[in-house]
Amino acid sequence: MSTAGDMDDMETWLLEAGDEIIEKRAEQGDASLSPSEHAIYCMWALDYAVRNAGSLDALEDVHETAIEDLAAFARTQKIGVLSVLLDMAADEEAFIDAYYVQFDAACTELRRCNESRH
Repeated sequence: MSTAGDMDDMETWLLEAGDEIIEKRAEQGDASLSPSEHAIYCMWALDYAVRNAGSLDALEDVHETAIEDLAAFARTQKIGVLSVLLDMAADEEAFIDAYYVQFDAACTELRRCNESRH
C-alpha cells in the first residue's frame, strides 16, 4: 500500500530523472536516449501536462507523442499498471482522475524497469 510519502518520493524521482534525461537529450540528442530513458521522458512530459495544465493538451508543446510512445514501451516491457492507465487516455477526465491514483504504482514499475537496465 502506498502512502503520501511514497507518492512524494515518486514525484521527486520523476522530476530528478526527467531533469537528467532532458539535459542529456539537449546535449546529445534524442538518439542518445535508451528506450527506458525515453519512456521516463514521456512520463515526465505526461506528468507536466497533467499537474501543471490539468489537461493532455499541454503535451502538444512538450512531447506530442508521449502517450503513444510510453504505451508502446509499457506493452513491450509488460508494465501492467502503466499500460492500463495509458489505455484510458482516450477519456481525458477519467484518465486524469486515474493518473493521480495510479501515479505511484506506474512510476514504481517504470523506475524498476529502468534500474534493471542499468
